[in-house]
Amino acid sequence: MSKEKSTTADDHNLKNKRTQWHMAVTPAMKLEFKEYSQILDYIPEYLLNVKALQIDLLVIKKDGDALIENEIGRIFQHHNIIEYKSPHDKEGVNTYFKVYAYASLYKIGEGSTACDSEEITITMMRRGKPYKLFQWFEQHGCRVSEEYKGVYYIENAGFFRTQVIVARELDKKNHIWLKALTDNMDREQAQNLINKSKELMDQPEAGYVEAVLQIVSKANKELFETLKKEEKDMYSALVELMQPEIDEAVNAAVKRTWDEATNETTARMTVEAIENAIKKLSMSKEEACAFMDTTVAEYDAYRQIIENAAARTNKKE
Repeated sequence: MSKEKSTTADDHNLKNKRTQWHMAVTPAMKLEFKEYSQILDYIPEYLLNVKALQIDLLVIKKDGDALIENEIGRIFQHHNIIEYKSPHDKEGVNTYFKVYAYASLYKIGEGSTACDSEEITITMMRRGKPYKLFQWFEQHGCRVSEEYKGVYYIENAGFFRTQVIVARELDKKNHIWLKALTDNMDREQAQNLINKSKELMDQPEAGYVEAVLQIVSKANKELFETLKKEEKDMYSALVELMQPEIDEAVNAAVKRTWDEATNETTARMTVEAIENAIKKLSMSKEEACAFMDTTVAEYDAYRQIIENAAARTNKKE
């Protein structure tokens, strides 16, 4: 595994916006626990009240006695609150208090939704290890223990069972989906992700795979472009995996081209008819436009379309 290089948040814009990592968390978690799809329900951005408070992901384990072998899910009880931090976001003491407050509000509930604190767990997840947070826990009598690779249990941290997931440290074979939520992926990880994705493309989880790939491939654009150029098999696999997105882009391009051509044809016909009325019928521009059931503003816009088309033609020549 290559050493992760230092980057800034500005390097990871997606369509001029910050990379929408949270859009991939839910599908990644579903893939992480796909063997338990029958006993887990997922509620993204669960609203705690009518205003801004909302949980990143609430995972409901429908069978409280069911055993989840996945290392991340071993701690799960009936209600499981997931707090995810994007690769360049910090996870500090305030983050812990925020998610603890979420858990407390969730416990209170309303009417039949209220539950016991023993039924609630907190999972805080980010790429790197939150050293300052771990130090704070230790200083305040909370023991931090690594139960599994990249999975840290926080003991004596209040009324809710709490764990911190360090995605960078997770086993790369057992937790390929959550480890994929990075903008610093290396070649081996990308190849493993693509190969694993191919295995699931004819499975019910195919939609989740596409959601993760769309975010990850754009966040690691340079790497995926290199793979497509250097490895034909990898390129073919990517084309197959991303076909829905490719089809959408092609259809959009075809529609755009058709619209432009239609607009240009309409513009030429309308302008020609109005100018003929001006010349042959001695009408003013306003009268000719009204005669052709067109406004002066539309006439001017049509002329601009024709001029733009001519400029593009001259540029090509």
